[in-house]
Amino acid sequence: MKDYRELAWQMERIIHKYSQFEKKPQEYCKNLVLTQPEIHTVAIIGDQEGISVTGLSKVRGITKGGASQMVYKLVDKGLVEKRVSPNSDSELNLYLTKLGKKARAEHRKRHETMGEKFSEIMDGIPQEMQDELLKMLKAFEEELDKLNLG
Repeated sequence: MKDYRELAWQMERIIHKYSQFEKKPQEYCKNLVLTQPEIHTVAIIGDQEGISVTGLSKVRGITKGGASQMVYKLVDKGLVEKRVSPNSDSELNLYLTKLGKKARAEHRKRHETMGEKFSEIMDGIPQEMQDELLKMLKAFEEELDKLNLG
């Protein structure tokens, strides 16, 4: 592709649409309304029980302060609990509560449905092209990291 602008505009439209979707709260369990960043944080903590706030910030791709604020919200909603790390009194480890585990399970069910749709799309794309697409997206992310941190 000689002119990258069409690809750049398509990526920008997708980013904007996903950003709008991310802000739209959804109900998980009865009367538990969460945004996408909240439920994805719950999912990460459930997948990596005992993760630290620093570890969470790296996985989510957000600042430590942003991760810390998110953890406070989730603790207030009764989804996450903080415990002092057995390795260091100055580090906190994160765990899901019973309600957090329920929300995570509901989220997984929704992802299975979405995953089927995305699998159908990806099945129609040759593996080499998928590999190249992943490489391009990683390079794009690295450039965004430079812009945001530089």
